[in-house]
Amino acid sequence: MDQSPLLQNDKQHLSYWKELPENTRVMLISAIYSGENQKVQLKFYDPNLHVIYFWQDKTDHKPYCYTKLEYKKRAEEIASIEKKFELKIIPKIDLMSDKEIQAIKIIAPDPLSIGGKGGIREKLNVWEANIKYHENYLYDTRLIPGSYYKRKGEKIIEDPYEMSEIVHNALKNFLWDKILESKEARNDKYREYVREWADLLNQPIPEIKRIALDIEVDSEEGRMPVPREHDRKITAIGIVSNDGQSKVFLLDQNKNPNDGTELIPEAEMCKTEKELLEKTFKIIWSYNLLV
Repeated sequence: MDQSPLLQNDKQHLSYWKELPENTRVMLISAIYSGENQKVQLKFYDPNLHVIYFWQDKTDHKPYCYTKLEYKKRAEEIASIEKKFELKIIPKIDLMSDKEIQAIKIIAPDPLSIGGKGGIREKLNVWEANIKYHENYLYDTRLIPGSYYKRKGEKIIEDPYEMSEIVHNALKNFLWDKILESKEARNDKYREYVREWADLLNQPIPEIKRIALDIEVDSEEGRMPVPREHDRKITAIGIVSNDGQSKVFLLDQNKNPNDGTELIPEAEMCKTEKELLEKTFKIIWSYNLLV
């Protein structure tokens, strides 16, 4: 059976997704989880070539959560039945008591085994089970969206721009010298944090070709549309880009008021919902980011 042009177009553009090359300075944009590969995929932007690159995790990082030793018996019972879980006893700092304790790290093959329906958080008292996995991955790998990196072999390493001399001198004159006046150890830590934030906030922000859209669906009296449910017909899509493009696609439902009002120049009528979506995706594919 022939596929629709929309699906063919989708597969065609998926083939353009490029793997991050080595020794190329790129900015980390975001991280997503691929359920098919059970891996985190990082999205990078090359400000020189205006290209999006992807990189799939090679560190064998796995979803996890923690429980206390007092729940060890229950955790072992679950792991003996559901062989997908792995248990490890590791030291952790209990922030409430400010002491080191022994905790059980529960490692799972996928995020749903932790926080999904029927996941371990429904069967056991656990901690850090509500953190989205791709965010947990970023925390553990110390990768920061908005920072610059490069690939070296199988590793992603930092490749930041140097802080400008003006900013460096300003920090030195107004902050560093005052901190150094005190010999307290906490000031060394404070200086380290300020330096980290200064480095991050002084990374250049590239001009990324991006687009925003708004979708309107057929309304039902007394009911608000639910984004997660796809039971309503799309009646209009508005598009605005940062390079000056504006477009509104409208579904022709023969409901236009016959008052002589003309459509705005950016508006275009579509005979079917399929046509409306195909024209929308044609524009979307020509931009790096959808916001």
